[in-house]
Amino acid sequence: MKIRSMIEKVDDVIATVALSLIIVIIASNVFFRFVLSQPLTWSEEISLALFVWLTFIGISSVMKRNEHVGIDYFIRKLPKKWFHFIQWLRWFVLILVTSVVFIYWGFLLMIDTHWKVTPVLGIDFKLIYVAIPLGGVLALYHLLTVAIRRDKSWFMQEEGAVQDDDSSHR
Repeated sequence: MKIRSMIEKVDDVIATVALSLIIVIIASNVFFRFVLSQPLTWSEEISLALFVWLTFIGISSVMKRNEHVGIDYFIRKLPKKWFHFIQWLRWFVLILVTSVVFIYWGFLLMIDTHWKVTPVLGIDFKLIYVAIPLGGVLALYHLLTVAIRRDKSWFMQEEGAVQDDDSSHR
């Protein structure tokens, strides 16, 4: 149970730390550049790397809460049975995209950059791009947890707006 709890929180912690560090580094660089006239040469590289981590680990954090961007105006107007079908189809597409794009292609990108380093600090790009497949694995974990869980509320969150079968067409 302890490992499961850690997995549930790790993406939130990483995303929070990354965002906090981005804010501190950029604010510090502004101070150093305009007040002390000594800009931090490494701030752009670190901020960019942290932004990559924030983005791809943040995907996992958003997936577990079902807070990703979606335009569902027309979906909510469908009869209940069609709404349920579309929700399951959406879940399947999310699984497919997460598996192929983030995990598989992200891993290939990470491997293909074995020779690249950042120009100022010489940080290996693998350390930056490992966030893509890691975020994908965490997002896939959260998506599969929803499927295994008995409570399917994740699929039916918008259900309050769904009208029963064909009653809206009368």
